[in-house]
Amino acid sequence: MAQMAAERLYYDCAGVEGSALEFAARVTDIRLDSHAADASGQKVQLWQVALDRTAFYPTGGGQPCDLGVLVATARSGAVLEVAVERVEEDEAGEVWHYVRKPLPEGTEVAGRVDAARRMDHAQQHTGQHLLSAVFLSELGARTVSFHLSPLRTGAEVVTIDLALREGSEKVSEEELRLVEAAANRLIYEDRTVKTIWVSREEAEAMLARGELRKLPERAGEMRIVAMEGVEFNACGGTHVRSTGAIGGLLVRRVEKVKQGWRVEFCCGLRAVGAAGRDYARLRELGALLSVGAGDLAGRVAGLIEDKKAAAKELKVLRKQLPQAASS
Repeated sequence: MAQMAAERLYYDCAGVEGSALEFAARVTDIRLDSHAADASGQKVQLWQVALDRTAFYPTGGGQPCDLGVLVATARSGAVLEVAVERVEEDEAGEVWHYVRKPLPEGTEVAGRVDAARRMDHAQQHTGQHLLSAVFLSELGARTVSFHLSPLRTGAEVVTIDLALREGSEKVSEEELRLVEAAANRLIYEDRTVKTIWVSREEAEAMLARGELRKLPERAGEMRIVAMEGVEFNACGGTHVRSTGAIGGLLVRRVEKVKQGWRVEFCCGLRAVGAAGRDYARLRELGALLSVGAGDLAGRVAGLIEDKKAAAKELKVLRKQLPQAASS
């Protein structure tokens, strides 16, 4: 069995490109997951592999895991490449890599993390830190939860749930645009994002000074993500090295939910893709209504008024119909 948890190579904020996503490691433990199933519910044979060091981020903190491959090379030169289908951390702090083929204990492997997925998740997660900090500073709204969906073209959702300050009943459109603009100004300023490690006592002192909003309930050293001039945040997730690498932030919508107000947003290439798809839909609707995208609202408002007028006219005609039939 594995004697100690893996060295976490993804803890470096700069670990979003190049050599940071490729690493050498040794298999320290392996076990069969007898309960594994695919998306359709069919049972599959998956092996859980533990390594002495890993760059694969396990699911946690509202962020999905990294994906990629593990490659083992036999003395004969034969190469076995297995896809890492998910990564999870157990209660003991061990990181398990789920693969379809067994890699015996002691096997030397080369790991490669999916760079596009890592960068996407790091952009969204760092963007969440920034957006949450701006909501707090501008509106006194506190983030109580964060959700990041995996990267799937056309189905990406990133949300935070807000608890509004006392006396506030909703987040207005004007306030949303104010927060969005403030966040993007900080992105353009390219503030440094780095990690520091502090003792539990130091972290508690930071909390008492108001530098941290909350602390996880764990002992030992704490990993603090420091965004220059913006905030300190106790977090184990992946992040970009500066706010400029977030690449822009787009607030999509806000809705009332049980635990507060849910804000949907996206960053970087997700924001570019979302804006492109939105505009394509506007052009499609404009073509159907024979107007430009900028005139859609007026055209739809006109159609609604026409429908109301037609309904009133129909109501009058229905009242007149019995009289006309009897005359």
